[in-house]
Amino acid sequence: MSGAPELIRISPPDEGEWMMLVSAFFDESGKPNDHEVVTLGGIASFQREVNDFSVEWNRLLRSKGLHMISAKNAFNPRKPLSQRCPHLGVEERTRALIPFFDCIRKNIQVITGTAIDVKAYKKLPSHYFQLFGDDPVYTSFLRSTLRVVEFTPEPDKISVVCDDEEKTAWNFYKLYRRIKKVWPHAKQQLISLSFADDRYIFGLQAADMISGLMRLEIGRTLKKAPYDYQELFQSLKRPIEKHERVWDLSISMGTKENLPELAKGLKEEFEKAKKMSEQEQRKKAG
Repeated sequence: MSGAPELIRISPPDEGEWMMLVSAFFDESGKPNDHEVVTLGGIASFQREVNDFSVEWNRLLRSKGLHMISAKNAFNPRKPLSQRCPHLGVEERTRALIPFFDCIRKNIQVITGTAIDVKAYKKLPSHYFQLFGDDPVYTSFLRSTLRVVEFTPEPDKISVVCDDEEKTAWNFYKLYRRIKKVWPHAKQQLISLSFADDRYIFGLQAADMISGLMRLEIGRTLKKAPYDYQELFQSLKRPIEKHERVWDLSISMGTKENLPELAKGLKEEFEKAKKMSEQEQRKKAG
């Protein structure tokens, strides 16, 4: 994106290139059995920026009388945001939430996510499900993880944290292993996958807010379902300002028009990467 800050790394004298850690946080919104749209949103940044983000996010929570924030509660303008700061009504609630999205843009370098139309996903060819599962959230995870890999320069490493949910955790792990096995850059750069309680991880709270907002926006776009927080979405995707650290803002929507092409591209990319990986292994063995 234009206006993105240049990434600068300094290597200590005579010690080779200095490895830095990128932390990525992902959370989903919506279930295919009871929602028309499923999304997975995420943030990723070098650890020093994550530290700055965490300090400011914690300050915002405390200023609103909160220990944590979730999209489910925050986007309900009839329910008090907290006892100390109720912020009832759409206008009051929007003003209260904008600083949280400003905090993300100010401190985080990658904002990513994919929202998928469940009906359109179910119409994809069955061989696609054999690769990536019948829940669209796994396609969202694949695309978002690869986006973070594309962002991360060598020799830096990536640690992925997902919200701890029993139903999806094992499948996320299997897909993570497949990504590491097949995609050459991912193999070198992905070093960990963990699952955490979002009550204690500010990055997951931010991912949840992004994911929830994305699901509302694609619902408006595809299903003509109006929602109260379009101003928040516009605040999230507005042009990058000089004081903000956002380097890449990539929000995708898988609709019946473009989802078949997206799925075809991911499948072809997977098969190409798998072939390259097998050739590399044969070369090393021979």
